[in-house]
Parts: sequence; structure tokens; C-alpha cells
Amino acid sequence: MQDIKKNLPDWPDDVIDQWLLKLANQTGMSWPPSEPLTGRWKLLLTHPVSWWKDVTWTQEKRDCSFDKLSIDGRKTMNNMYDALVEGKDNGFGGDNSPARFQRQLKIVTTTGEFERPPVLFPIASGLSPLDGNHRIFAHHIALQLTEEDLAKYKVKRPDAIQTAWIASHKNGEDPG
Repeated sequence: MQDIKKNLPDWPDDVIDQWLLKLANQTGMSWPPSEPLTGRWKLLLTHPVSWWKDVTWTQEKRDCSFDKLSIDGRKTMNNMYDALVEGKDNGFGGDNSPARFQRQLKIVTTTGEFERPPVLFPIASGLSPLDGNHRIFAHHIALQLTEEDLAKYKVKRPDAIQTAWIASHKNGEDPG
């Protein structure tokens, strides 16, 4: 955490913990990433750390329903549906993904809230999830439960509006 905080001192610990810390501690990954970005860092950050220094974070209540997600966010949710509900082998169902989804579904239908606010970046097409896809997918499924299923499983439908970490770049740019 301290290594990342040296580069991103004003970032909330929760955002770093959720999005960057796990990756920085993986084999072959380190912090700060080399520039130009390569490998997973290039895919995840899309911009050098110097660009991310100009990003601020606020916790906000936002509509996190499917139609408010970015195009890529909706594609991810559709791929997760195919893998976790339909059982398709498409790369979205590995690494304990079904258990993670089930856990998040139980939490959101019991408490009505995300376990932790997901990390989102608003872009032109909607909210782009940087971290929290399983939480958002569980929320998406919970919003679709019928009244019959809610009664059967003794759970509740969460509100579409949830607390999320929302990013904003000082120049209004997005990580596109």
C-alpha cells in the first residue's frame, strides 16, 4: 500500500486496496509499473501513473443498473451471465468466479447494498467498472429477481442506486 501511496498519495486506501494492491502484489507485477506500460498494467491502467495522479475519487450514490454501465461494462456483464448462469466456457467463469458471484448475490439481496463500493470511472457510454464486476453482476441479477423468487428465497431486491467510488480526471479525460 505504501509504495502505491507514494505515487498516488491522495487516493483513498479502499480504491487502492480493491483495484491496484492485489495486482501489484502478484508475481511478475510490481509498483510502480514501468513506462511505457506493458502486459496487464497496459490493459488495466491504459495510461501512465502520471495521468492517474490527476484522478480524484469520491463516494457517490449512483444508479448502477445494467443500462447505466459503459458499453464494455455491459459486455462484461453479458459474458459473466453466459459463464456463470448459462455455463459457457468463455473465460469469465474461472478462478472461483461462481463462488464469488454467489457470495455477492447473497450479500446484496440480504443487505440491499454492495459489500464494498465498486470502483467506477464515468465515460461517454456510461459507468466503466475498474473493480467490482462480481458485485455489479450480482446486483444486476438481484434487480431482475421476480417477486416470487424474492419470497421463495426470503431475500430483498436492492435499490438500483448504490454507493460507488467515482473517478474524475482534472481535465475531464477518461481512461478510454
